Amino acid sequence: MMGVVGASIGNFLVAFDASAINVALPTATEELHATVDVGQWFLDGYTIPLCVFLLVSGAIGDRYGAVKVYRWSMLAFLAASVACAVADTAGTLIVARIAQGVGASFVVPMTLAILTKGIPDPRRRSTMIGAWGVVGGIGIASAPLLSGLITEYAGWRWLFLINVPICAFALRATRTIANIPADQPRRFNPISQLLLCVFLTCIASVLIEGRRLGWSSVSTLAMAGIAVLSMAALWQVERRSAEPTIPPALARNRSYLLIVCAGSFYQFASYGSLLVLALFLQVRHGLRADHAGYIMSICCVAWLLGNVLAVKVTPDNRRQAILAMAAVGCIGAVGTAALSLTEKIVPAMVPTSLIGVASGVLASSLSAAAMHVSPHTVSGVGSAVLNTSRQSGMVIAIALLGGLSFDHQLLVPMLLVASAFAIVLVTTALAFRPNLFKQSSAQRLQSSACQFPSRG
Repeated sequence: MMGVVGASIGNFLVAFDASAINVALPTATEELHATVDVGQWFLDGYTIPLCVFLLVSGAIGDRYGAVKVYRWSMLAFLAASVACAVADTAGTLIVARIAQGVGASFVVPMTLAILTKGIPDPRRRSTMIGAWGVVGGIGIASAPLLSGLITEYAGWRWLFLINVPICAFALRATRTIANIPADQPRRFNPISQLLLCVFLTCIASVLIEGRRLGWSSVSTLAMAGIAVLSMAALWQVERRSAEPTIPPALARNRSYLLIVCAGSFYQFASYGSLLVLALFLQVRHGLRADHAGYIMSICCVAWLLGNVLAVKVTPDNRRQAILAMAAVGCIGAVGTAALSLTEKIVPAMVPTSLIGVASGVLASSLSAAAMHVSPHTVSGVGSAVLNTSRQSGMVIAIALLGGLSFDHQLLVPMLLVASAFAIVLVTTALAFRPNLFKQSSAQRLQSSACQFPSRG
């Protein structure tokens, strides 16, 4: 049990470090004499490599074993956290955050792969994945309040220094876990990884820098063009590859792909709402970091409640839970957008409790649904693809909603959040259509059966 806790702590750290800097962003930007646009790279400098290297980490985890890769990545994350804490310029912090994101990209899929491979019983595995989601949810939900208090009374650098003892505990706890036997080794294509990195970086650059340079400027249009070309090239490379980044067992699984799509829009909505609220309270209303954290606790406490409720979600009621929570999140975002027009802070924050509950339940429920319909033989890559999709949603949320929050307060950003929750509802409903679900289950059983003789 201690080993499972140690593995789940990695999920907490990655989630916390993605969210904590939101509240500290105005303070860190001012202290390092950075502009708003540069400050957004404090966030995307972490999330872009986190997203890009997830697919590589999944293949490496399948090759060398999840536990071994997890422990090495935690050491890298620890070192990068120290570098973030001592950064004395904006450029240094961005570089350190990139290194931290690379380490985090190897932590996330390994935690899920450890649970998926190490717990054969489906119901117990579902429960433990729910607990895994709770730990990650605690990282996200506690980040605004803890970040506000730490930033106000100790300084934003301590947001990174507190990672040191937590990483040390995780490393000690996971010594008790035997390294998960590696699956059949899979190669990864560095060209695909490079093209994905170029695509996400250019998209983020367009959304962040386009506001400053102008949407029709040569630089903005050039970055948009490179993004389109890199995505087209990535599509061609994957089509012609003998061993594509996404295995055929996943690429042909329509239920899995739809759930992965839902995961991306979920992350856009849940993480984006926290970023929007933090900027709204501090930049628009001039609140201190700790006061903003207190007010955001309305959403965050509800998020924790949602994580607790998520443990009760089983394979039998998962479909209903996901659809219901997507609808609840959509209602909460629309309510927040509407009440923000009154210019009264507290009333506008009340509907964010609905966003929090929905986000808490959906986090682990979508993960469990995706892992349920994906073959166990490629669970490492399966979890990496899922998390890559989710983190790409976070990248776009930072780049798009961060800028809109300065121009449109809560109205437009929250309507976009509501739209994302609505897309989660639609894609999940399609994924759980009986004919699709039966097909995915059949594919999963067929894949497992094909692997069975090799174990004899």
